[in-house]
Amino acid sequence: MKKTLILILIILLVPFLVGAGSYNYSYWGDAIHSAPGMTFTASINAEELGVNFVSPEDLVVYNENIFVVDSDANSLVVIDENFNLLHEITTFEYSQEYLDLLALEGITDVTNTTLNSPNGVDVTDSGIFICDTSNFRVVKLNHDFEVLNTFSEIDDPTFDGVSFEPKKITVDGTDRMYVIAKHIYEGIVEINSDGSFNRYTGVNPIQLTPFEIFSRSLMSEEQIAQLQLFLPTEYTNVSINDKNFIYATSQVSENNAENPIQLINPKGVDVIKRNGYFPPMGDIQYVIGMNNYVVDGPSSLVDIASTDDGIYTVLDQKRSRLFTYDSEGNLLYIDGDEGHQIDKFSEGVAIDYFGEQLLVLDRKTKTIVVYGLTEFGTYVNQAIQYHNEGMFEEAANVWKEVIKINSNYEIAYNGIGKQLLRQGEFREAMDYFELGHDDYYYSKAFSEYRNAIIKKNFGYILGGIILVAGILIGYRIRKIYKKGESILYED
Repeated sequence: MKKTLILILIILLVPFLVGAGSYNYSYWGDAIHSAPGMTFTASINAEELGVNFVSPEDLVVYNENIFVVDSDANSLVVIDENFNLLHEITTFEYSQEYLDLLALEGITDVTNTTLNSPNGVDVTDSGIFICDTSNFRVVKLNHDFEVLNTFSEIDDPTFDGVSFEPKKITVDGTDRMYVIAKHIYEGIVEINSDGSFNRYTGVNPIQLTPFEIFSRSLMSEEQIAQLQLFLPTEYTNVSINDKNFIYATSQVSENNAENPIQLINPKGVDVIKRNGYFPPMGDIQYVIGMNNYVVDGPSSLVDIASTDDGIYTVLDQKRSRLFTYDSEGNLLYIDGDEGHQIDKFSEGVAIDYFGEQLLVLDRKTKTIVVYGLTEFGTYVNQAIQYHNEGMFEEAANVWKEVIKINSNYEIAYNGIGKQLLRQGEFREAMDYFELGHDDYYYSKAFSEYRNAIIKKNFGYILGGIILVAGILIGYRIRKIYKKGESILYED
């Protein structure tokens, strides 16, 4: 009863811990204080930029420039590395290449075009791709902001009764487009560079309980039709890495409780690692249906950004939080805070890395909030980078610096333990793995420690076995001898 009461109090206090400072989750699922990994460094608002932000929806960084689309102003805004306005464009001319293409189709009376509720943008070497949502198309621009092509006809039966309304987009090195479209539950729409439909990828599967499966097998078609429709979760955002793997976020639902973050390989399979204490999903402790004064329910993840070291950050719009994970699924640090002050954001809609900084686009305050790494965050990221490069000793040394800042940081103990394991310091490694609650590596260190003890004392052990065997054999011989004497005596 006491343990249950403590757990309830912890859950109720999570929203206050969130507002009071940085936190993390322990092996036991408790919200514990932690040093922040990132901290506020700057804020750029519409007035400072001299731009007409009304409802900024998406943001992406390309070649040190920041591209933003606004769904109400119907504009594309480009900002340079010093946060100065480069372009604000609402009307786009057609390139000669596209005019020639239209002429082949008999269309000649065109000069320019505008956007209608753009919601997503991505930029590659070949051009700028915009989800022109209410125009039911994806627009491709060149880097002079001229229209190269538009993609609106998706040749798939799914769109026979549903309009193609693209919301978010990411593009690979071959100009293959991966689009999240409204009311499409089959997965991410994969479109070839010429606009032809390829397939759905990363289908977010539904999970039925054994009882539900059995119940449905006994029902008629009419009864099944009356049941609640089970639909896969709709994705909220996508981002591609340099290996053409797609990071994707989706809303938590009854059918998708612990799978809101995916890493989809070129085969369309989710291969994200979940080796942390808990699956990557944002907050793991939250209240449900509490009251109007407490934000309840799971995190609402709306965007994701990654680094070359496999570190990725997800944006929780519900509580204005940033959750950063490593490639193994370990929760590294939690940052951000809700509010209208200059160092906070209240309705984050998009994030992207800007070098080592992280940009957060706040739709409500029409600002871009810039976060930079703290000393703690720098150490954590550096240790992970060293580990990925095979520099294990250097990584262990950095993890020791992390512990000096935050002695509760369990991941650091595991990092040090792995280096001790490689050095053959098995007993010490066991101590660190115990502090880090890493059962797998603790068992591995224990096995190696046991083998080392056996090997070191093999002579004594073998001698002891021989001695015990000799005693037993001698005892047996003596027993047989006495038994023989007894028989002779009787005769």
